[in-house]
Amino acid sequence: MAHLVLDLVSVHYDGQAQPAVTQASISVKSGDFLVLVGRSGCGKTTLLNTAAGLISPTGGTVTVNGKKITAPGADRAVVFQNDALFPWLSVRDNVSFALKLRGIPAQERDAVASRLLELVKLDGIGGKAIWELSGGMRQRVGLARALAAEPDFLLMDEPLGALDALTRERMQTLLLDIWATNNIGVLMVTHGIDEALLLATRIVVLAPGPGRVVRQIDAGFGRRYVSGEPVRSIKADSAFNRARTELEDSIFEGEAA
Repeated sequence: MAHLVLDLVSVHYDGQAQPAVTQASISVKSGDFLVLVGRSGCGKTTLLNTAAGLISPTGGTVTVNGKKITAPGADRAVVFQNDALFPWLSVRDNVSFALKLRGIPAQERDAVASRLLELVKLDGIGGKAIWELSGGMRQRVGLARALAAEPDFLLMDEPLGALDALTRERMQTLLLDIWATNNIGVLMVTHGIDEALLLATRIVVLAPGPGRVVRQIDAGFGRRYVSGEPVRSIKADSAFNRARTELEDSIFEGEAA
């Protein structure tokens, strides 16, 4: 079982009076869907970028299976809010780009791309140009590209934030389907309280000034969806409403002060 650990991580950017994050500890294993939430400036994206190896912590350690992370790696795939696709490449070539860099033969690359596009419900559009796709479709291509490397962990920074409400809800269930099918570890940043509750097996609440972990909350609503319960039924449950109130209180506790 793969294990990603941020242990007492602090990040202090040059020129800032206080750390962006101080002594934050989180742990993600295969099969976990961990979601970071909190007010603006609490360090959510900083922690995700540190886990990705894009930022070096000024204190603490980041490890995968006990090995210290010093740079990005194939074991951690990142999906950003901006899909960051190559507009000059076709959908299929975008998905298989990392495989091409590894020297995988063209026929094998195309087979992997076709399988992943089917997984994200985009089968049959491999030959299309990126500019022909809607925002939701582009985000699904980005997700397929991230999965092409067969990572142990999927790191996502507000991947659904730019989508309309209906597309966002469809993408949430797609993420749950992919997570359940692949049994990977997921670390995701979101500002959506309902989104966090629906997707997460565990929610990490951060507070700003400086960014720090203030609470961790176990959640199981996503597993209910994976087991066959409709999303609307889950969100209508009084337990979901109570959990929403509890999470909101945790996020905004002490804000007035």
